[in-house]
Amino acid sequence: MTASRPDLAWILNGLVNAPHARHALLLSADGLPVAHSDGCHTDLADKIAATVSGLQALSRSGGLFVSDENTTWQQTMVQYGAGYLFVIAAGSGAHLVASAGADVDIAGFSYRMADIVKRLPEALAVAPREHSPQG
Repeated sequence: MTASRPDLAWILNGLVNAPHARHALLLSADGLPVAHSDGCHTDLADKIAATVSGLQALSRSGGLFVSDENTTWQQTMVQYGAGYLFVIAAGSGAHLVASAGADVDIAGFSYRMADIVKRLPEALAVAPREHSPQG
């Protein structure tokens, strides 16, 4: 989230090179777009960031339905008529978000996302924002 952050488009563009993939985003844990694939314009990235923030609130609270113990959220997938929206925890303080068409190999695409997170956790990490005392 600083000017010195390396360009992450190569990671996201690599993800959307998968068959039937459409877009990919890296979001900060507080819901701000950090990077996006080439085919995803800024307005769409902002809209999806807001959507994913709501999904995260719902997904995290659903953990109580899964286990009586405190369980950590890992992934959310939403199915639409035309495809899927995937969200996974990525690096420290970040979420990797991707979309794919209806014919995507769900397990293969989810694995591909998880593999990127496993191999590149430092590149995907997003430091918390620093709040200025002036507001």
